[in-house]
Amino acid sequence: MRFPRIVRPEPKGFGGFVPAAAPGEWAVTGAFRFAHRDPATIQRRELHTFKHGWFGLESFGGGPLVEVADLAEAVHDELGRRLAAYLMTQYGINPGAAIEAALEELDFAASLCSHPLRTVLALDREFNEQGLIETTRVVA
Repeated sequence: MRFPRIVRPEPKGFGGFVPAAAPGEWAVTGAFRFAHRDPATIQRRELHTFKHGWFGLESFGGGPLVEVADLAEAVHDELGRRLAAYLMTQYGINPGAAIEAALEELDFAASLCSHPLRTVLALDREFNEQGLIETTRVVA
């Protein structure tokens, strides 16, 4: 299966992700971090992460770019368990709902990877009258 993987750390002076994901981490878009927030509550230090941050599944940090890479099924299963545990811990979601939400996030991330291997993708996110909107674009 193809899946997004962080390829580059944040360039210095570009706004920063705290915490920052490391190159090589598998990633999802992580829109769930902002989906139920009032846009006015997004703090300045969160703005770059909100607008462009992929969500690394090891550090739970942000990264600006991912590449399309091959992901083994066993790794996919582990990512699902890891993300579900994060959702339970951070958002108080019950185990069944957390597993379901984690698998939906993983499926969505995989759906963005219909490009050739090593294609680099960027993420743009905004709130508008329709709600939270995410778009991905091919960088290289």
